[in-house]
Formats: sequence, structure tokens, C-alpha cells
Amino acid sequence: MPNTTTTAEKIFNRLKGLRAQMQSGEEPVLALPAIWDGGQSSNSTPCDVVITNQRLLGYYYKSFPRERVFIDAMNLADLRTITWREKNHEPVFREIQVKDGKRSVYIRTPRQKSEALYEALQAATSTNAVQTEPEPEATVDQPSTAATGQVQVQASKPKQAPVYNREQIRRPFEHTSLAAVLLLVGGIILEIVSLALLFTTHSTAISAPLFIAGFVAVAASFLARRQPQ
Repeated sequence: MPNTTTTAEKIFNRLKGLRAQMQSGEEPVLALPAIWDGGQSSNSTPCDVVITNQRLLGYYYKSFPRERVFIDAMNLADLRTITWREKNHEPVFREIQVKDGKRSVYIRTPRQKSEALYEALQAATSTNAVQTEPEPEATVDQPSTAATGQVQVQASKPKQAPVYNREQIRRPFEHTSLAAVLLLVGGIILEIVSLALLFTTHSTAISAPLFIAGFVAVAASFLARRQPQ
């Protein structure tokens, strides 16, 4: 197992300002670049995803053109489900969905980094689940030399680890990002060819159908990209 202190210091040195965001006794154990979608805005945020011994964070610090800090955090103890998702319409990226009972966060990374993140989350949340939390109070009678009184004691139970899942999400090819790219590129090529024919043959009867077909393909590519993911 890697030295935790050394790993933490490397992460602190790489991510400026992160040390100031740590809570008491908190140390980072993994940090990697990703796209964070916390559901709080319409746009995803490129940042570093940081796993600590207490929390999962999306974080970045920017000093130019003005100082700016982004941080969005979830407590490891609150996580309920962690799902690794592969989508056929996202050939490069994999997605990890994390739920804590109140909201969902989506983290997108290339496959190799996604596997590392998923395994690190499993390790961190499993370790966190070993800690104990009090059950509802139970009352027992305990004799005393002065009088018989009641003393309240608390039993403990382990926290439950999150549920880990793997999913494969399939979409029809015509609704994928690759289809949209092919339509866009094909449409542009058809329009270029139509213009070249127009300049060489001076015949709109020959060039117009190709130009119209290219325009339709380009329009279809934009429609495909606007389909919900």
C-alpha cells in the first residue's frame, strides 16, 4: 500500500490551494483530471476529482485572469450507490455515477482513469464503512449505593458500505456522437464537392442536388447532437 503521507503531499503540491480546503484530519489519497457534473448547472466542469479519507471532491484553482476556486464535495459516509457506466455513444469516456440519497454526481474520465477512480472509491468507502455510528439509545437499570437509577448506553453498528454497480448503456447508432460527426463531415464534403462542380461545369443542375444533400446532412448532425444523452 502506498505511503499515505507521501501521496497526500504530492497531491497538495500539484493542486494549489487544496490544502486550505481540507477538514480536520483529512488527507487526499487520489487525484485525477475528469469532467464533473454535479447537477447544479447546465454545464459540466473540467476539474480534478479528489478522493480523501473523508470526502469525494470536484476541485480546481485558477489564478488567471482572476483568482477562482471551484469545489463540490460529497461525504464518503453518505454515499449510497456507486455505478460505473459504459455508453456506446461515448467511445472515449466512461462515467461514474455517485449517489448520496440527496443528489447524483456524474464523473467522466477516459476508461483507464475511470477504473482507477472506481477502485479507489470502493477502497475508500469500504474503509469508511468500518467506522461505527450509534444506534438508538437503550435504557438499562444499574444499582447504585445511593439509589437505583437509570443509565443510558449506546450500542454501535458498522456503517453500511455503498452498493457498487456496473452498467452498459446502449443507444441506436443514429443517436450517437459518432453518427453526428460522420453526418457533419460528410455534409461538409458534399458541399465542397458541389461548389467545385459549380465552378468547373457552371451547371447548377449538377451541383445543386449535392449542395442540398450536404446541407441536410449538416443540419441532421446538429439535430443528432441535441438529442438527450
